[in-house]
Amino acid sequence: MQASAAEYPWLEELEKTVVNSFVTTFGLDFILFKDKIGGDVDTIHNVRKGIWATDKEKENHENRGEYSSKTYHTHENYKATGRRDKQLQQEGNLYDSYSDSVMDRNKQRNLDHVISAKEIHDDAGRVLAELDGSNLANQDSNLQTTSETINKSKKQTPIDQYLEKLPNLINTHEKTLDDYQQRLSSMPSDKLEQKQEILELESKIQKQEEKIKELKSVDPDAMRERDRVARDAYNQQIDVTYYTSSKFLKQTATASSLTGLKMGTRQMLGLILAEVWFELRVQIPIIFEKIKNKFDFSEFFNSIQEILQGIWQRVKARFQDFLIAFKDGVFAGVFSSVTTTVFNIFATTQKMAIKIVREMWAHIVKAIKLIIFNPEQLGFVDLCKSVVSILSVAVATVVGTMIYTQLLPLLSFPFGSELAAFASALITGLITLGLNYFMIYSKLAKKIWAFAESIMPHADAVNKFKAINAELDRYLLELSRLEFNFDTVEFHAFSQELMSCNTEIERSLLLKAEVEKRGIELPYEMGNANSTRKWLASLVK
Repeated sequence: MQASAAEYPWLEELEKTVVNSFVTTFGLDFILFKDKIGGDVDTIHNVRKGIWATDKEKENHENRGEYSSKTYHTHENYKATGRRDKQLQQEGNLYDSYSDSVMDRNKQRNLDHVISAKEIHDDAGRVLAELDGSNLANQDSNLQTTSETINKSKKQTPIDQYLEKLPNLINTHEKTLDDYQQRLSSMPSDKLEQKQEILELESKIQKQEEKIKELKSVDPDAMRERDRVARDAYNQQIDVTYYTSSKFLKQTATASSLTGLKMGTRQMLGLILAEVWFELRVQIPIIFEKIKNKFDFSEFFNSIQEILQGIWQRVKARFQDFLIAFKDGVFAGVFSSVTTTVFNIFATTQKMAIKIVREMWAHIVKAIKLIIFNPEQLGFVDLCKSVVSILSVAVATVVGTMIYTQLLPLLSFPFGSELAAFASALITGLITLGLNYFMIYSKLAKKIWAFAESIMPHADAVNKFKAINAELDRYLLELSRLEFNFDTVEFHAFSQELMSCNTEIERSLLLKAEVEKRGIELPYEMGNANSTRKWLASLVK
């Protein structure tokens, strides 16, 4: 049956929701948890952005040592690759991926680190994975022979940045070439003392033209593809090494365990504090009425004792609920921590996002438990309603968390954080009630749930049995109101006869005789199966 807005217990539900949100999400949460950008576990993605979860890993990166070009350019594979490429060039088979062409036999060549050795040495991801930079820089996937001009112009610049500055670099060389040509054209050629200068200038012009030609030979797409291949291989080694390491797994397990314990503690303490509040809310007005006219210390002390006893009774009565809340909180905390860590592998989570993930998991765990165990044995539609109700609380909590995050810096005065927490809890409660009422009790929701009920398998049969059950209840109620006029002896004798019957036929005959004896009118003929079936069929028409 649909509950009207007037009949819905708004104040009672609002109080429960606000108190629960205030003491958990916006109270204990910010005492127990110290959220920070990037979470509590170091990831490759985050440390490359300068975001460390632990001071130890940050110190490891700062103490990585100075870059030594000699170390990287005397590696055995670097020298071996140089010898191999020299032989290939002499044979006319040396392919240059930067220009997407075979290198000429007489061209001056250099062996380049696709990802520069300096970049690899300073890479925080490599340091986090504890891999040797020289080995990574000098693997085959990161070595590429190219022309000396391209290599020297590239230096330690990443390829994407190099290609961005390449047009300006070519333009600079062209301006230099124009300057040389203008100087040459203005120099008199008939003077003997200037012939040497002219020859030097012509040599510079030739070299400058060769540089421009080689720089223009760069194929941006081929060069980017070469960089992509090298970085994919490099990043894969770092990712696999780190994310399968005991260091990462230990850090993840520690962070998730701590978050689980904190979350379980928060949920359990939240329930306890809520029970304390509900007891105080009832008892404080009573104490006030007792002492407002005449204060008596002993009576006041006794009242305090009664409050404490009442709180203790409430806590004892819900002890099992506290344990369940703690267990659910532990699971929610573990899942939220793991979710945050996985997210940080690909992107950096902000403080608010971490809290939102934690709050969502707190309600998702409840929903999953309800779906799997269904302790009240609810039908499918009723189960869906319960899950929707839980998720509506999750949505409201997320909105409340976002509002709290925005209010906190604005309310920087004394008790401002408490005011922000209360306002956010109140908003969370209002949104929860609004969503819950709309999604469960509104006219639109009623139509949706009715439609869902109608398309369920055996929906007609279920409705028929419900109608039969209701009609049977009505007849039983009427029968219970009949005056049998049994005295105790007669009633005892009838009971003994009924208990002594060994078969259903004997019981049926005894009951039929008693009904006729008492003049009870039934809507069907006892002992007649057809009559009974017709009567049952009539109930569902």
